[in-house]
Amino acid sequence: MLHIGRIKWALRKVRLPVGKNALVLDVGSGNSPYPRSDVLLDRLKGDAHRCGQALIVDRPLVLGDALQMPFKDKAFDFVVASHILEHMKEPEIFLAELMRIAKAGYIETPNAIGEQIVPMNIHCLEVMNLDNKLVIRKKSGPADIGTLGILEIHKKNSQWQKLFQESPDLFHTRYFWKDHIDYEILNPETSCDWIDKIYEQSAGGRESNDYRSEGWRGIGIRLLARYYRFFRNVGKINIDSLLACPKCKTDLIKIGQYYQCICCSQKYLAHPHPDFE
Repeated sequence: MLHIGRIKWALRKVRLPVGKNALVLDVGSGNSPYPRSDVLLDRLKGDAHRCGQALIVDRPLVLGDALQMPFKDKAFDFVVASHILEHMKEPEIFLAELMRIAKAGYIETPNAIGEQIVPMNIHCLEVMNLDNKLVIRKKSGPADIGTLGILEIHKKNSQWQKLFQESPDLFHTRYFWKDHIDYEILNPETSCDWIDKIYEQSAGGRESNDYRSEGWRGIGIRLLARYYRFFRNVGKINIDSLLACPKCKTDLIKIGQYYQCICCSQKYLAHPHPDFE
């Protein structure tokens, strides 16, 4: 049975503060892109790190690194970064990229409380929104977890389990920004390079070519995405006009099946999706 708290939490995805004509990017869209997003950016083609579900491709997709996004400065009016910041071993670079490619945006992560109760070895950060400021602690390794996580109270205590399942808003950080992201890293000297080995061990998974989301959640995502496209009468998005070289941030020219940087001459695949990986 669905609890009202979970229903309200699910509806957050359709309540972004964006205008009808705003161009919206979803970074790390994975298996659950925001219905209002116009363009998707992801690094992983398969189902790794997505709870066994593969990448949804139902609108323009660009493959690239969130630390070196292949877009021009201020290419987007709004950027969604949902459940991706906590994976970034260099959060300052990621946040700078968000500010570079968009005018405003939304960031969502598990908060530090949620991370302490249900620690994830693929998360290298703990994040809180305090007085409209992101406060970030870098984890020193996959074993850097607190007593609550070790005890697994969300599994062994029925009251905590009920609270965790029915009140997801209590265990997540939500942060809206415009022009600037205010943040502080409490321990910048800590290295999160250990996360690379975690990703290497979990690499792989299904490809996204013919994948379609399953269940009521997937159906709802597709219907909402179609509704937004119909309501806004969105034509074909010119992806080429948004792209830039991820290394030197300069313009690209399209030559056959490739993009080529006019500055460093680096080449990138253009089909079936722009691929900067």
